[in-house]
Amino acid sequence: MYKIIIADDHQIVTEGITRILEDMITDGILFGKVVIAVHTLADCLVACRDLQPDLLLLDVALKDGDGIDTLPQLQDAAPAMKTIILTSYSEANVIHRALSNGAHGYILKTTNLPEFKEGIKKVMNGETYICKEAKLQYGNPENIAIKLTLREKEILKLIVEGYTIKEISSKLCLGFETIHSYTKYLREKLHANNTASLVRKAFEYHLV
Repeated sequence: MYKIIIADDHQIVTEGITRILEDMITDGILFGKVVIAVHTLADCLVACRDLQPDLLLLDVALKDGDGIDTLPQLQDAAPAMKTIILTSYSEANVIHRALSNGAHGYILKTTNLPEFKEGIKKVMNGETYICKEAKLQYGNPENIAIKLTLREKEILKLIVEGYTIKEISSKLCLGFETIHSYTKYLREKLHANNTASLVRKAFEYHLV
C-alpha cells in the first residue's frame, strides 16, 4: 500500500479524502493508507521528511502560506514522493505555477469521484495528470481575470478601501499568511504587478 499525506486546513476535507483513499482498491488490493493529515505547511514539511510518503495531496492556500511556493522544499524532503495539488483554484496561471514547481498532478475539489480516483492512479503510475475542468481553464488563460470567489471579492473590496494585509487579517479573523496568499492570487488573476494596479483593475472589471 502507498503511504499518503494530506495537507489541507479543513478537517472535514481531510477526513472525507481519507475515507475515499483508504477504501480504494487497485488490482484487488487496498490502494493506500493515510499516515497523517496535517493542516499547516510547517507540519507538512516535518511529516514529509520523517515519514517519506509515496503521495502528498496538497492544498494551495494553507494557514501558514502557499502550498505551491513550498512545493520544492517538500519534494526535497521526500524525493521519491508524488505530489498532487488538490484545490478549488482552477486558474491557468496557478496550474502553470504548480506544474513548474514540480507538482505531478492537479485536481479540483469539484472533480467527481471516479475521475479523482483515476487521476491519483495515473500519477502513481508515472503520468502527469490535470483534471478535465482544470485542463479547460489551463487552455484559456485570458478567461480567468474576473472569476473570483466570494472570499477573494471580500478581500479585494477591503484592499480597494485601503486596508493593509495586517488590518484585513484582523478584520476577517484569518492568518496574515492566508491573506497574503489571497492577495497574491488576486494579483495573478487580474494580471496586476502591485497594489495600485490591482485597485485600478478591480474598477476596470467592475469587481467592487
